[in-house]
Amino acid sequence: MPILCCGMDDQPVWCKSTDTIRLSRDALTHRVTILYDNAQATDLEIPLKHDDSAEDSFEVIPCELMVPTLNLKDPKLKSIIKVLKRSDEYQNYILKDGVLYKKTFGPLAQQWLLVVPKHLRGDILRSLHDAPTAGHLGFAKTYDRIRRKYYWPGLYGSTRRYISHCKKCQRRKTPPQIPPGRLQPIEPPDIPFAKVGIDLLGRFPVTRSGNRWIIVCTDYLTRFTVTKALPTGEAIEVAKFIVEEIILKHGSPKEMISDRGRTFLSNLVKTINELCQTSHLLTTAYHPQTNGLTERFNKTLADMLSMYNDVEQKNWDTVLPFMTFAYNSAKQNCTGFSPFFLIHGRNITTPLDVILPHNNDQDHDDSYVQQLITRSEEARQLAKIHIKDAQASDKR
Repeated sequence: MPILCCGMDDQPVWCKSTDTIRLSRDALTHRVTILYDNAQATDLEIPLKHDDSAEDSFEVIPCELMVPTLNLKDPKLKSIIKVLKRSDEYQNYILKDGVLYKKTFGPLAQQWLLVVPKHLRGDILRSLHDAPTAGHLGFAKTYDRIRRKYYWPGLYGSTRRYISHCKKCQRRKTPPQIPPGRLQPIEPPDIPFAKVGIDLLGRFPVTRSGNRWIIVCTDYLTRFTVTKALPTGEAIEVAKFIVEEIILKHGSPKEMISDRGRTFLSNLVKTINELCQTSHLLTTAYHPQTNGLTERFNKTLADMLSMYNDVEQKNWDTVLPFMTFAYNSAKQNCTGFSPFFLIHGRNITTPLDVILPHNNDQDHDDSYVQQLITRSEEARQLAKIHIKDAQASDKR
């Protein structure tokens, strides 16, 4: 028996051709739809629901000990496990301590992915898209974040459906804008943090901690980003950030790109650059697109912060580290890797990874250090090639 209900149209087709952000947001109109009591009677799978009211609370996810039990409750996984116990028919699967893994080949090495039972898939999607450590990023980044460590049949489709029904993403994200004029690509460096872009964002509503500004630094090779909330935009605050967050943690950059703001042109910042032999490159006046990589991140950061900001907009500085974590752990289209991976040579460990089991046989390999070094160098070389290809494509 069909039930009539009034629901939110999260993704109107005509939004793709609209010219203004306001019209896109106004397009989220109510529309009468039909839900079926028996979802199996339709060809379309009803997407997993978002729970906006529970998003700010801690979510209870079944622990490692419960995964074998949940596997047996999933008919498809139960049949695979039965076959594995009596034969080696499924050579791409392995059963370890009652937990099922699937073999896959990443860009640099073979991996074993946790096969997720049906009862856990909604928790995985919420944790790797809705949670502050995921940042409500788009489909490509969310899908890559999931498939990097997890697998289930129909993963691609269920991830796309889940994100297309995310109300926060539909309401608050702004459509991409056409870049003005012809793009002049900036040559990527050979090593991380040899060339960085730096920018100051603000003024924002003052937080409970007294912060009003955000300073951003982006590495032009790995796309790794460092951020910090500041009480003022004065030179002393910017200088402390450059020394404590960039130089002391990542080394002195050879080149630093910034706009012509008085803070970056101050004698204090100039002295630091001279002591570190850093060449300070300035953008063209009134054309911040020269530092396009950092400007692009600024837009992404603004979208991410809007997802978790409170009504009074006084908590953005406490949310900022989570958004930076989410960005640095997400795959970048232009490099093919996450910024964290290109810096550290391994994928980041998320809170979800601590809860759920994973096959860590390779963690105890005697050649792990050598593999890490080789993998890091190979990934950075591939990233540099991908960046140049993307720049050539954008220029056309």
